[in-house]
Amino acid sequence: MHKGVDIGLIGTAPGIRQIAAALADAANARVLGLGDLDNALQALEALSCDLLLVEATDPALPAYAQLRAVAPDSAWIALDRVDAIGRVPAWMALGAAACLALDRLDAELLQRSIAQVLAGRATTAALNAQRDDLLVLFERTPLPMWVFDTVTLRFLAVNDAAIRAYGYRHEEFQRLSLYDLRDPEEHAALELALSQPLPVQASASLVRHRAADGRPILVEISAQELRYGGRPARLEMARDVTAQRQAIRSIEASERRFRDLFEQSLGLICTHDMDGLLLSVNPAAANALGYRVAELVGRSMLGIIPETMQAHFHTYLKRIARNEADSGLFYVQHRDGEQRIWEYNNRVLRDEDGQPFVMGHSLDITEHRLYEHRLREQQAELEAVNDGSPMGLFRASLGGAWNYANRAFERMAGLRSDEARGHDWLRAVHPDDRARVTADWQAAVQHRQRFQSRLRFRHDSNHTVWVAMQAAPLVVEGEITGYAGSIEDISARHLAEEQLRRNEQRLRTITDALPAMIAYVDAAQRYQFANVAYEQAYAGARSLVGRHARQVLGEDTYLRRQPHIEQALHGVRVTFEDEDEREDGSYVCLELTYIPQWDEERRQVLGVHVMAQDITRQKVEEKRWIQAAERDSLTGLSNRAGFLVRLERALARSRDQRSLLVVLYLDIDRFKQINDSHGHAVGDEVLRIFAQRLGTVLRPSDVIARLGGDEFTVIIEGMRRSQYASAAAAKIVAAMRKPFLLEVQGLSLSVSTSVGVALAQNEAQLSVAQLLERADGALYEAKSAGRDGYRVRAGDNAEMQKKPTSG
Repeated sequence: MHKGVDIGLIGTAPGIRQIAAALADAANARVLGLGDLDNALQALEALSCDLLLVEATDPALPAYAQLRAVAPDSAWIALDRVDAIGRVPAWMALGAAACLALDRLDAELLQRSIAQVLAGRATTAALNAQRDDLLVLFERTPLPMWVFDTVTLRFLAVNDAAIRAYGYRHEEFQRLSLYDLRDPEEHAALELALSQPLPVQASASLVRHRAADGRPILVEISAQELRYGGRPARLEMARDVTAQRQAIRSIEASERRFRDLFEQSLGLICTHDMDGLLLSVNPAAANALGYRVAELVGRSMLGIIPETMQAHFHTYLKRIARNEADSGLFYVQHRDGEQRIWEYNNRVLRDEDGQPFVMGHSLDITEHRLYEHRLREQQAELEAVNDGSPMGLFRASLGGAWNYANRAFERMAGLRSDEARGHDWLRAVHPDDRARVTADWQAAVQHRQRFQSRLRFRHDSNHTVWVAMQAAPLVVEGEITGYAGSIEDISARHLAEEQLRRNEQRLRTITDALPAMIAYVDAAQRYQFANVAYEQAYAGARSLVGRHARQVLGEDTYLRRQPHIEQALHGVRVTFEDEDEREDGSYVCLELTYIPQWDEERRQVLGVHVMAQDITRQKVEEKRWIQAAERDSLTGLSNRAGFLVRLERALARSRDQRSLLVVLYLDIDRFKQINDSHGHAVGDEVLRIFAQRLGTVLRPSDVIARLGGDEFTVIIEGMRRSQYASAAAAKIVAAMRKPFLLEVQGLSLSVSTSVGVALAQNEAQLSVAQLLERADGALYEAKSAGRDGYRVRAGDNAEMQKKPTSG
């Protein structure tokens, strides 16, 4: 029995008291009498015992089941008063560590049982302590750990680190299996791995898990087989190597990029030791020298440097060993013997062993050097051309400051190129022009626009040069970088223009003083000059310059004159009259002359000079004389001359339009008897009344003429049918049958007329004389038929109509 053990006795049977006495004699334990079961339960709430000896009467009593709750740290032995082996499992189920028969109990058996129970209790306590330590280690380890059933693959336990790492709650995790941590396409690999035998301490394997939020986690798994709750299980520890692997991949990618950069770079990269022995060369550098990489590695750089430059190479080795960095130009020799120029930038580095070596990066600038040389040559040629140019040339910065001017500018401005730099070129500008030119130049520069100006350079008080100056922005890749400009000496042109201006002023003074209208239109029919008389006539004294002829003249007038304008623009001098009846009823007639203006080589018409004179008064007077010459003084009708002019025109229109033309030839029957019986005064009055009645019967557009004596003619145009001509003749005959009342003479006379009707249509060769002869023939037939009637002739087939017998 263990010394110092507290033993509590529960029960009142005599055998219990004997046990107490036996234990006290042993003096190895302290024995506490706790009374019956109910008193013991109360006492155990305030004290603790290592072992309880309990009088066991009936396992069904609830008080026995309370012992575990009241004294959880105490082991107890059931002392059954009934020697019933069958009740042993019941006592054991209630928590008893052993069960002894009270009536057959002796001290040796009791001491042995107590020793066994206490030893078992100590072992259990040690195991529990070990379990608690393992549980603390399991829970507090910073790496995710779990235990899963190797059959169902469901999690049996997980630590807090796994909860934090995977984002599941504790109860959620224990509802999962290993499948839930892996992507579906990796389940087959998981099953294969689990089917393999696992050593006692498995080596780590790398797998890909997925957290609760879908985030991938790359973990390194260490596993160990164990039994958990009596079932085969496996303990796994997962180390998150996601960041580590990403870092490794980044390093590997960086190494690949460096390798690719070294291998694929167009730059020339190589390394050499401190004696100039090549350690590595990239393909671009090898190709630039005409070698393969393997042919250069291990060779001294002296083999690729021209002999004349090898002394400089030794100096370079000393310099870079001293400064650990160097840059400059290498002159290297291509395999074919051609000398190349490399621009290098080298640094001293150290390998893992601390040994120094040189890493170099170079560019082959041979072509660039040649280009720069050609560029300098071209620049020199350009400057020579610029200096030889008769025009002044200059360049300016974006801010407008001059940075170059050629020799021609120096000659014009009287300033040297260096004296004109910046804004000092304005010193050459005439004082009267300087403020204007300065403001215009600053405005053009500010708004990035073109600059144009006409100004004067003044060498001294006696010498002035007129120049035309212009500049435009220089655009390089879409950006304005400055300005380039030119200056032209226009002194001679300025003098010529001044002379021309004075000549134009004199010409305008002369033309404005002339009563004639004078103008000039260019080949585009736009006015370039018009004197005062022309402007007053067509624009109300406003300027016509720049306006089109159609706009100035008006649509109707322009259309009348357009054929003549185009004729003049084809090089023909044209003179014509243009008549116009205006809206106010006034009549105007102009005589116009269009004179072509040829170029100096007489190859092209540049424009047309227009000269116009108002001949309205002459035309009116001319018409009055013509009308007087063509008018019958007795009747007011057209006379023979006027009739013939109008008949000629009517016949021409008939030919052009293929229209019907009707001519009536008529006279007064027995007119001689009227004259002989009543005198010529009565005869004249009869003629006047006869003319008036013709006017009332015929249309206003019909032409009526008196050829002489009692002979009259009528011209009728626009009839659609020949029958209408017969109707008109019949109306005339009927109208003349009414009595002629002569109030002054107090007479009433009966008068009749005979009419000959001539028709003409589609007769291209018919003349006026032939048409009159046809009408006269028809009149003769009417006379022959008894007078007071009419007859009609149409070409060779005359249509004959007799006088009607009644009105």
